[in-house]
Amino acid sequence: MNRRAMVWVLLVCVLTLLVELPANWLVRASGLPMREVSGSLWQGQAHQLGPVGPLRWVVQPWHLQADAQFGVQGQGWQLHIAGWPWRWQMEVTARGAEATVSTDYRLAGQWQGALKVQGAGRLCRASEGRVTVTDLGLSEPWSLGLGQGWLEMDCHSGWRLRGQLAQQGQHQLAVDADLGARRAEVVFELQPEAALTPLLRGAQWLGPQALAGQRDLRW
Repeated sequence: MNRRAMVWVLLVCVLTLLVELPANWLVRASGLPMREVSGSLWQGQAHQLGPVGPLRWVVQPWHLQADAQFGVQGQGWQLHIAGWPWRWQMEVTARGAEATVSTDYRLAGQWQGALKVQGAGRLCRASEGRVTVTDLGLSEPWSLGLGQGWLEMDCHSGWRLRGQLAQQGQHQLAVDADLGARRAEVVFELQPEAALTPLLRGAQWLGPQALAGQRDLRW
């Protein structure tokens, strides 16, 4: 076999390996907390990725786009990314109720709407849309109503996620998260008999006599 033939055979082998690269190889190499992974790097599925699951994905690098469907806390979501890493667009859409992996706690509530983001490289340049939820509540390990809320992206000062959660006669919370810096500020105001008060005091987010406060979170 001459050198040109050997190079051609080697190229075919490498391309075949890339096309059929098993997704669980990547999981083992990266240490991702994924369970029951099947398929390839380009089209596959997993039962769980941390608190997320099930998860399904399709990656088309020749079209510079990727799609994923995943479930979190009984809610299904659709993610679409196109154009990366140059002028790209990303859209996250609420899909409806879905059976998801179990966690130590359980939220109940139906999210609706979509978030759209445009950018270039690692920069977020424009955003629109909002996802909303009505009758959000904690159902496990105990029952607690949380009310109505919304989330939206704001690209004017980086990757910022803002939202509110309120229940009439009970509480009002606002969150401002800087995703790039991995930190968030939570501001809350409670009514005297709010059901959320004992939880926040138990977590030392709220003083013995206080009905309002602020908390900085990092991850």
